[in-house]
Amino acid sequence: MRIMIVGVGALGSYFGGALAVQGHDVTMLIRNRAHRDAIRDRGLLLRLDDGETRISPSDISRHVVDSENVAAAGIADLVVVFTKTGATSAALRAAAAVIGPDTRLVSLQNGLGNAERLAEFVPMARVIYGTTMAPADIVAPGIVESHGSHLSQFRAAGDDPATVEMAAQLAGMLNGARIESSVNPDVDRVIWAKVSFNCAMNSLCALLGLTPGPVLDSEELRGVAIATAMESCDVAAAVGVEVDRDGLMKTLDHVRREHRYHKPSMLVDFQALRPTEIDALNGAVVALGAAHGVATPRNQTLLALVHACEANYGKQ
Repeated sequence: MRIMIVGVGALGSYFGGALAVQGHDVTMLIRNRAHRDAIRDRGLLLRLDDGETRISPSDISRHVVDSENVAAAGIADLVVVFTKTGATSAALRAAAAVIGPDTRLVSLQNGLGNAERLAEFVPMARVIYGTTMAPADIVAPGIVESHGSHLSQFRAAGDDPATVEMAAQLAGMLNGARIESSVNPDVDRVIWAKVSFNCAMNSLCALLGLTPGPVLDSEELRGVAIATAMESCDVAAAVGVEVDRDGLMKTLDHVRREHRYHKPSMLVDFQALRPTEIDALNGAVVALGAAHGVATPRNQTLLALVHACEANYGKQ
């Protein structure tokens, strides 16, 4: 199976690199020039719980492309999107040359509405969507770390047999690459659980300049995080999705233990003065809450604060 990874930051590098180690036909479309050049020159170094794995330049450099030569990769069977939600459409337009009549598009991105964004490029019957709890950080160009246990879950958006089979094959390949994964027909509950988690933790970590451990160690901040997450769960219930709230609390405890020093993407965006995914997280929850008569004061506050910080990038 020919796989194209689009949006090769930390997570795209981790997934693409782990699959490449297992011998799968993976091409990575990388816009970050420093990261791309480092991989071409020195290979990709993955630092994981069980040690370091270096993929040599000779094994991976020919599978690294930029938007100018993406067509050379050929038509892909799967295009897996790891971009920020706001960059999805531009990224898929850049990758249009590898999307054929039988290509399936896959999203494991944060936020809500990702399947619908992919369906702007292929029929919904050819969409696979879900989420991942895998943490990953680019610690230097060409060097990616991921630590702690995690699970990726996804499903075919419809009941097309070929798409259903490809989702199962993708789960098998990821498990073979030691990225724990499963096909979950009830993945919308999982997505909403992660959205509820991210609405609390991503925004708080970014605004405070802290990783999850110190935030959740604080009784006051933990209380704010829990209240924000549960407010998001109320919105999910209003749109017909019942989040496992006990499971969400366990996720907070798990992250406090195992992912305490991971920098959430929104914190990384703040530090790099980049736009965040706040509108696909807290912003989407606020909009849906308003549409369904659910008050969202905590999400509204965090949304306003993040927007204010974004508007003042570089002005301090």
